[in-house]
Amino acid sequence: MAILAVYDTVGIQSYIFSSNKLSENVGASYLVRDIFGELLPAALYKSLNVSVPDWRAKKGGKCLPLDLSLPVQIIYQGGGNAFLAFCGENSEDNFQAATEMFLEDVNDFAPGVGVAVSAVETDFGDTYQEDFKKLNKRLALAKGGFNIPEFAGNQPITKQSGRTGLPAHKYVGKDSEFIDANQAKKRDYYDSEVLAKRAGGIESFNDLVFEKNEDSMIAIIHADGNNMGNNIRVRLESLATYEIAVPEIRELSHKISTCFQGAIKKTKTEFSEAYGAYVKNAKAKNPGKKYQSIPPMVELVGDGDDITLAICGRFAIDYAVRLLKNIESIKDEDRPFPGIRTEACAGVVLFHSHYPFSEAYKLAESCCSSAKSPSRKCNGSYIDFHLHQTGNVYSLSALRKNQYILDGKSIIRRPWLVSTDVKNSPSPNFAWFKKCFYEFRQVNNGAEDWPRTKVKGLRNAVALGDWEANAAVEEARARGKKLPDSAGAGGTADPKLSKYALYFDVLEMFDAYEPIIEEHLASKCISQNS
Repeated sequence: MAILAVYDTVGIQSYIFSSNKLSENVGASYLVRDIFGELLPAALYKSLNVSVPDWRAKKGGKCLPLDLSLPVQIIYQGGGNAFLAFCGENSEDNFQAATEMFLEDVNDFAPGVGVAVSAVETDFGDTYQEDFKKLNKRLALAKGGFNIPEFAGNQPITKQSGRTGLPAHKYVGKDSEFIDANQAKKRDYYDSEVLAKRAGGIESFNDLVFEKNEDSMIAIIHADGNNMGNNIRVRLESLATYEIAVPEIRELSHKISTCFQGAIKKTKTEFSEAYGAYVKNAKAKNPGKKYQSIPPMVELVGDGDDITLAICGRFAIDYAVRLLKNIESIKDEDRPFPGIRTEACAGVVLFHSHYPFSEAYKLAESCCSSAKSPSRKCNGSYIDFHLHQTGNVYSLSALRKNQYILDGKSIIRRPWLVSTDVKNSPSPNFAWFKKCFYEFRQVNNGAEDWPRTKVKGLRNAVALGDWEANAAVEEARARGKKLPDSAGAGGTADPKLSKYALYFDVLEMFDAYEPIIEEHLASKCISQNS
């Protein structure tokens, strides 16, 4: 008999996002990335003296089936786990030896990351469905009772890390702080994997700020593919044999990764070009001011369809919307599921750079979950966002209940539909959001239709309730100003919503939304056609 095994990382979010030091967040992300990409193959070689072939290798344009003559091979990896096949008469011993070596190496390489392991015996014949069901049940049990050990290290006789309380490993002069060994490992990995491989870069969250000492808002974008688990299950549930299933799994895993990575790369390129033009215009208007010269964005997680990045606050919504559009625009032949458009949802949270990063990430995750809610009823890509201007640590639902529910009605209309061809969605469409934003910002004869002070005044009135909002709207009408037409906004009526909820989403984000990518692409299109 042979062994089918799975190794699944545990505690990734807390490991990556537990710090307010960008170098530690990014360094931790790269460490996690390399657990399966580099550490696992190295552990297999050390323990079994075997070089495993690349599971993505192809022959004749198709992924390869299992080679049962090899003592061990990676079936596929992605999404923080890896599935392996141990074959031959020593399969059980090889599994034990490889697992012990791998877990020991992970503990040294990235202490704080746990790895749950489960395995089943198989002959890699026609029991594929049965084996994977049994394996996943065992994995769920292993993860359910999993505790990540905390290692004490040396006794803190003299100094401790100011943030973790663990024994100090070294003193960082530029930050004037003692850090523990785990913090040092993350920072060192960031230096070697990021800074050493490019000239300059984003080194701290302060580098994400566009104007120093004037704009301290940064943002986290968390995006996730729609229906990926269900689509994978439907695609694979009819496959009975390993001979058919393994090449299919490998091809699917590879396509999911390349599909989303392609959209990420395209969006980063578009943002870099748009940001360069934006800074150039800003310097021309204000030659004495200093602006961040490097595009203020850094990717934290980009594994499969799971995407997390930190970015300057004012560009976050625009970037997230463009990312979702680029994911949708992938050609059919490059999609993981031919005939099914690849869609995703995104959560964006804007916050001050001193706010706990791990808490901001939780809010971004919750926004993404909120965005996914309408996608389960109606296809499409959606975005939800939250502007967090206080230091309070609460869940998204608690914050929204306290801030946005007045007299039993919500003054926010989120999430918003990004897709342009989805009918009968319960959410309003983002095209109207952008149209409304431009109408509030419109300038005629050298004067703003809605001066910034009036926009803020209307926002504050809506935040007090419909009565105050009615009074503000009447006052504006008396001065010749009217609200943008809500026709075409879409979405379904809800008696639990304020009649100004559509507008409040735009008003609240008025100073925190700069559609530089959309504007740059539009200007390029005009110049190419002229």
